[in-house]
Amino acid sequence: MTLFCLCVSMIALAQQKTITGTVIDTRHEPVIGASVLEKGTSNGTITNLDGEYSLKVSPGATLVFSYIGYKTQEIRVSANTNINVTLAEDAEQLQEVVVVGYGVQKKSSLTGSVASVSSKEIVKQLSSNVASTLQGRTPGVDILQQAGVAGADVNIIIRGAASFGATEPLYVIDGAFSNSGLSSLNPNDIESIEVLKDGAAAAIYGSRAANGVVLITTKRGKSGKPVIEIDGSYAFQTPTNIPDFLNATQWREFANNVADNSGIAHAPENDNPTYPDTNTDWAKEWIQYAPMWNLNASISGGGENSTFSTSLGYLDQTGMTIYSDYKRYNFRVNSSYKKGIFSLSENIAITHRDKTPTTAFNISLPTLPIYDSEGRFFSGGGDYYINPEDGKAQNKIAPLHYTDRYNKVTDIIGAITAQLDLWDGLKYKFSFSGNYSNSHNYTHTPEYYTKWNEDGTPDQDYGSPKNSISESRGEEFTYTIDNLLTYNKTFSGHSIDALVGTSWMREYNRSMSLATINDLGGTKITGFSSVDGKISASDSNAALLSFFARLNYDYKDRYLLSASIRRDESSKFYKDNRVGYFPSVSAGWNAHQESWFANPVVSKLKIRASYGELGANFLSPYNFDAIAYGPIPYTLGGVRYTSGRAAYLKSRELKWETAKTTDIGLELGFLNNDLTVQVDYFVKKNVDLLAQIDLNLSSGQIFEINSSREKPYVNSASVKNTGWEFLVNYRKQLTKDFSIDATLNLSTLKNEVLSLGDNVQPITSGAMSSSFSDSPSITKPGEAIGSFYGYKINGFDADGNFIFADTDNSGSVDANDKVILGNPIPDFSYGLNLTMSYKDFDLTMFFQGVQGNEIFNQKKYTYYFDYSNNCVTDVLNAWTKNNQNTNIPIMKTQNTDGGNSLPSEFYIEDGSYFRCKNLQLGYNFPKSILNKISFNKLRVYAGVQNLFTITNYSGYDPEVSSNALFSRGIDSASYPNARTFTFGFNASF
Repeated sequence: MTLFCLCVSMIALAQQKTITGTVIDTRHEPVIGASVLEKGTSNGTITNLDGEYSLKVSPGATLVFSYIGYKTQEIRVSANTNINVTLAEDAEQLQEVVVVGYGVQKKSSLTGSVASVSSKEIVKQLSSNVASTLQGRTPGVDILQQAGVAGADVNIIIRGAASFGATEPLYVIDGAFSNSGLSSLNPNDIESIEVLKDGAAAAIYGSRAANGVVLITTKRGKSGKPVIEIDGSYAFQTPTNIPDFLNATQWREFANNVADNSGIAHAPENDNPTYPDTNTDWAKEWIQYAPMWNLNASISGGGENSTFSTSLGYLDQTGMTIYSDYKRYNFRVNSSYKKGIFSLSENIAITHRDKTPTTAFNISLPTLPIYDSEGRFFSGGGDYYINPEDGKAQNKIAPLHYTDRYNKVTDIIGAITAQLDLWDGLKYKFSFSGNYSNSHNYTHTPEYYTKWNEDGTPDQDYGSPKNSISESRGEEFTYTIDNLLTYNKTFSGHSIDALVGTSWMREYNRSMSLATINDLGGTKITGFSSVDGKISASDSNAALLSFFARLNYDYKDRYLLSASIRRDESSKFYKDNRVGYFPSVSAGWNAHQESWFANPVVSKLKIRASYGELGANFLSPYNFDAIAYGPIPYTLGGVRYTSGRAAYLKSRELKWETAKTTDIGLELGFLNNDLTVQVDYFVKKNVDLLAQIDLNLSSGQIFEINSSREKPYVNSASVKNTGWEFLVNYRKQLTKDFSIDATLNLSTLKNEVLSLGDNVQPITSGAMSSSFSDSPSITKPGEAIGSFYGYKINGFDADGNFIFADTDNSGSVDANDKVILGNPIPDFSYGLNLTMSYKDFDLTMFFQGVQGNEIFNQKKYTYYFDYSNNCVTDVLNAWTKNNQNTNIPIMKTQNTDGGNSLPSEFYIEDGSYFRCKNLQLGYNFPKSILNKISFNKLRVYAGVQNLFTITNYSGYDPEVSSNALFSRGIDSASYPNARTFTFGFNASF
């Protein structure tokens, strides 16, 4: 029997024939990557760079030829073994589609403001973080990066900050809401990114979309022979800018001058140094060789009814500063199955991030050696400071050497979707999606010392005299259940796309932290003492129930209309205020589709307008009720008691924040759309913002208030953002061998606080120094959020001190004389992306910049007035009797505690810059070589990120970032940006 089956199989195999041919389009260009499939089987392949294919099939088989944007063809195999196919363009499929909320839509029928970034643009940005690839590419999207820190998160703000809570947009990855933003994504996995910027585009997400929406679609497999892709790169990073610091000789001379100006004696180490030959370049000691490895592999394919795609990614980034690094591991599976009226798709991604956090870039005194004569870490006494009473000169590298610390995060995100095609154009879709995140932070510092007494015993004041451990863990889990009913129908020129749905979301958060000292010297917590340690924990959950509907209508692709409504009910509010309604309406007119429109130059003219309302509930789940926690110790009658305190006052009147947005857009195309122009004007007004008011103690209630977090919330504030956005693209195949694709975008933004509400004081950022309480920014009506606030300077007095202006003419200078000095919002931001290809070479250049913003250079306090660190060489040009033509005041120890160092226009600098963000040159190996090595594609490239920056800013980098809304543009960073050189390859077979 076995022999019989074997014979039958051999006969069938012998009857198979090899079919070869070429697939081209109507312009006789090869269709690369077209699917060629034996119908009814999983036997298939794809065409190569010349559109050629070869496939063994059974006698009488039917071949199915397909490719996105072209009509599918089926050809029955006859005696002829060479089948050439010309695929005709599918007018409907060739309509560029973009991903929108809960679906896709033809770009020509869009009436909202949606920006798209393709995978081609993403992978050429030479960045390990997906969010940074959007910088300068999309008008109205602001990217805030934390300099060159390894594994640093990137913040996105769409059309200006407008809430006093979170400013990040909603992130949706393949239909699943992401709690981790884009930091967990592998750039190689992404097919496209869509940014929903206005109310009409984002209103379908209702209360979660006040800050805009970012939709990420990952790559999926295609029917045909499996395709294996491997991408790898090696990079190394160098600082873009390091300030010039004083050397040891300059420091001793400078320190003695400061002592003379301050009326104190010279420090012993500055007159008779213990280590006279020491000249430590601490900046050089902190910087290390910083390589970065990136490797990605994927396999994708499918049969007639199913597709799959699986990918693995690994990133290993060494930080530019010592004892810092970042690793990321990615795994993703996407698959789909369709049989008759039923289809099923799933996607799941697992990411693990392991980071050794970067510490401050501390520049100690150049007169301090790193090691003593016995090779031990060295700390100097107070004698190294200008004023020996100012403290102890600690070794700042020793803690990094001895401390074990890490941040580990594991993210799991995925969705499963089932769909039934019920009737002509009517479909039902069920989706379950979820996102789980687990974080673990750990720090262990053993007992160590960096200074020894004359008798050889360690000095307890230098180093860490006790073993200490701190550890925290957190968990977040969110799941969403969606039920959707869609209807899509075209008849007699009318096109209807309708959607109704429900959504149920639950979110859970749990965290715990523990810290203790003197724990037996071990690396694990084995005991706990309430005297030497502390513990905290939290547990919360919330729910959101939603109903929504949307209707898109167009007539002959000329007249466009869209409307949506969403009803959200959130458990974060008291029962009487839990429901919010978020409507939108938009319309458009494709004038170029009119029969009377005939213009040899203008090939496209589209006008659109929209209005939408979005919501926000940036609250903890229990803000509407009072919460007590403790313990708080107190003594009464000689007896010690403990009690709780109110974290929040009960506020059951809290309701939704609402963002009301209006957008007017114009889209133009010229020369058969080789040149396109898009213009948008928007107004975004956020009302009922949640702000915190001062307590009314006349109520008779007494509360312990330790931070603004404990003040009650009220819906009282409002903010307005207005702006223009311009996008120009020119794309042309100029000759057979040369093509160009150039995109220029520019955007303006005006941000204004309209009101804070009754009893709400202006909001200030934190104090710029522990030595005095003045804040460098303020948020108040009539000004931008986080405007810089300080004293005007009217020159110097006879002793070289700043003369602060008496702006209120009161006869004396005090805090009432502080004025607005500028704000961090640019007059305009811009980006220019230029891609050219010539034969097998391609060149990508990307330039980006901002104009007209101010930066509050808070690092000037550290480098001019805080003499526990080294100073920049500019201090040598400070005011003296013989040098009065300067803008730097006299150097004296009193500067540390205020006076000349108070917030003033001395810290304000122009933040404008122009930067070559990315430059990449690639080479695609020709088919003659690929055929010999059995590759479909092989590309090698070299590139550099942050090649150069043109700016007048004196700090590390003008691209100043802060995670705190009210501190934006305040440069307190101690870390340079990175210039990254990359060498890599892309291969598929």
